[in-house]
Amino acid sequence: MYKTFDEMIKGCGCLGGSSVVAAAADRETVMAIKLALDHGLGHAVLVGDEKAIRPIVEELGISGKVEIVHAEGAEEAAKKAVALVREGTGDALMKGLVNTVDFLRAVLDKENGLRTGHILSHLAVMEIPGERHLSFCADSGFIVAPTLEEKKHILRNALRAIHALGYEHVNVACLAANERVDSHVPASVDAAALVEAWRKGEFDNLPCTCTVEGPMAVDVVASKEAAEHKGIRSVIAGKVDLTIVPDIECGNVHCKTLVHYCKAKFAGVVLGAKRPIILVSRTDDPETKFHGIALSCLIAGGM
Repeated sequence: MYKTFDEMIKGCGCLGGSSVVAAAADRETVMAIKLALDHGLGHAVLVGDEKAIRPIVEELGISGKVEIVHAEGAEEAAKKAVALVREGTGDALMKGLVNTVDFLRAVLDKENGLRTGHILSHLAVMEIPGERHLSFCADSGFIVAPTLEEKKHILRNALRAIHALGYEHVNVACLAANERVDSHVPASVDAAALVEAWRKGEFDNLPCTCTVEGPMAVDVVASKEAAEHKGIRSVIAGKVDLTIVPDIECGNVHCKTLVHYCKAKFAGVVLGAKRPIILVSRTDDPETKFHGIALSCLIAGGM
């Protein structure tokens, strides 16, 4: 079970056989690939404009460790990268300098994409300064306004991935503004429904066990003392592994606040496809993108 990013990165040393396919590779993407290769990644395929990619690869000294597949434009790069992963070339697919819409169109193509029948969802992983464990959040980057049934799929996807990182039990908090169930606050109603589904055993067929509580405000997520002060009886307050957020806006603010104001380390991955998908932001630095590679390869290997 990984408790820090350093532990997670060291775990990549045993992934010598892992391979990443990157679509429309740009300089930051190639630099992230170099970091991954330096830490044990076995192979990488860079799909995009060969004339632009090759000088970067040679400058960084990794020409003997990567393969370049030429593509005319970002849209073609996305299609070729998805095809390579579908055919088994890569353990993870990475988004480079390509429009997210074009990238996901290739991923979700009914005939040539990476669909499995599962809903795709995003899992964020953060190492927050002062905490002694990794914090997971879903869905903070993919499904805009998930229904209750979609939240169940989001939870299942996340639990499978977290188990692949070595967790046998996961404490799950369903986030809302406070702990009272209120029909005027849909997030609180869904949170209570997720807890009831857990109690009825709807998540018992997953590879790890879990404890699900909610609705729960973020102060109780973070602090047992806050729960006690509010008179809330919780077995997971202050020990939450995974936070299920009500919608993408809440998840986006939650994660980016921790990253930009609390200086948390971050990695993200899209789950539910044939292989993990590293869906990075244009503002992510090479180290953050490297964290996404490490996370995705570990999840692919663990699954």
